[in-house]
Amino acid sequence: MTRKISRRTFAKGIGTAATALATPAVLSGTASAFSNGDRVEPTTDLNTRHRPGTESRILQTMAPGTVGEVMNGPETEDGYTWWGIHWLDADIWGWSVERYLTSADGGGGSGGADFTWPITGYITSPYGDRSGHYAVDIGANGNIGEPIYAARDGVVDIRSYQAGGCGNYLKLGHKNGYQTMYCHLNSFDVSQGESVSRGQQIAGMGNTGNSTGPHLHFTIERNQTHQSIPGSDGQNITANDAIPKDYVDI
Repeated sequence: MTRKISRRTFAKGIGTAATALATPAVLSGTASAFSNGDRVEPTTDLNTRHRPGTESRILQTMAPGTVGEVMNGPETEDGYTWWGIHWLDADIWGWSVERYLTSADGGGGSGGADFTWPITGYITSPYGDRSGHYAVDIGANGNIGEPIYAARDGVVDIRSYQAGGCGNYLKLGHKNGYQTMYCHLNSFDVSQGESVSRGQQIAGMGNTGNSTGPHLHFTIERNQTHQSIPGSDGQNITANDAIPKDYVDI
């Protein structure tokens, strides 16, 4: 079984303080080529090293087409800009030179994410903050009708109403048994059975069902088992930004 390593553990292990997840890294007063969470790939056979610098030991050479996720950086060493990268298929963590990296999703950053945030707002109740809360609740200043977007390409599996729970809700089906659910909706913008694209507006935020106020109750499931979603109480999030987690087999 592959051992998952947190961003903090990764940064500590390579001797460099972690860059804040939600803040794009900046080098020498100019905008960086990448931000934490971006998917990248080599433009040529590329060494990934234990630490930034040409004298650091090589962990592995990555071939073009190998996809990695930016986890830390940038750092400047030996005249090069270096990024800390988790090479996903190889499960290798190391540092590689920026000039030989390109976006793996056409430059969008969120396009290669497993899932993206479905609404702009702030977390009012994180995953697991109380017994049985296997979701993230997201508020948006009580704005009924605040746009809600698909967290990934998929199909509308369920469009329904549940009086004692979710109220108006949608379930989108994704590949390999994954589903996302969006509860307490005020309105629907899609129909059951419809194919949707990541970032497509699917609903408006509401206060239907068993709800204490206008918000979105958002879940990620796989084969009817809830999957954890990162985020802390009060954290601001932006619709269509990457949810910073790799989910198995998607």
